[in-house]
Amino acid sequence: MSRHHRAQNWTSFNEKRRAELAAQLPLPCVNCGRPVTKEDRWHVGHKRDAALGGKATRANTGAAHTLCNLRAGGKLGARMTNGRRRPATDIREW
Repeated sequence: MSRHHRAQNWTSFNEKRRAELAAQLPLPCVNCGRPVTKEDRWHVGHKRDAALGGKATRANTGAAHTLCNLRAGGKLGARMTNGRRRPATDIREW
């Protein structure tokens, strides 16, 4: 879990924002654009990812399907991890 999500201010913002969004459902998913309904499992998602500098503001958050949000975060995490790896230049063939 990122430092951003461990911060207390994000946790309290998330609870308040979730209540605001729940009252407005159905809303488009911030990741896929399909409607998020009250019957769906959903998260408060970032339009611009927190890892890329997105802030926890009303303008940058919205409803996101749980699977869409987890999938998007997984892809971003993989890109960031793979981008830090050194290229394999010293591979020996036997």
